[in-house]
Amino acid sequence: MATNINGARIDSPKRFHYGSVMAEYTLKNIPADIYQRAQAAAENNFRSLNQEIIFRLSRSFDAEEARVSALHARWVMEALESGSAKPFKISDLDAAFASGLKRGAVRKKGK
Repeated sequence: MATNINGARIDSPKRFHYGSVMAEYTLKNIPADIYQRAQAAAENNFRSLNQEIIFRLSRSFDAEEARVSALHARWVMEALESGSAKPFKISDLDAAFASGLKRGAVRKKGK
């Protein structure tokens, strides 16, 4: 394993003074328009380019998580509003499976 003059591994993540470990990653082949937009956003928000990119990535993951949570909440509400639970019957499963196969066949013909 390669080490620097202090004996630390070169490929190890950086450890900051407050104890967290952060990985390093270099972005390559960034389209010019995206780079310019990121640079302008960083300047407008008084951030470095690196801080702006991390902020934007974090926001995109938060938005995705919020969409999934909202979808799950909608499913729960639909289930609760659908009425009381019925005992599971194999015949119901068979009917649902047959219905799905029929709908799939219709969709396939449409393509």
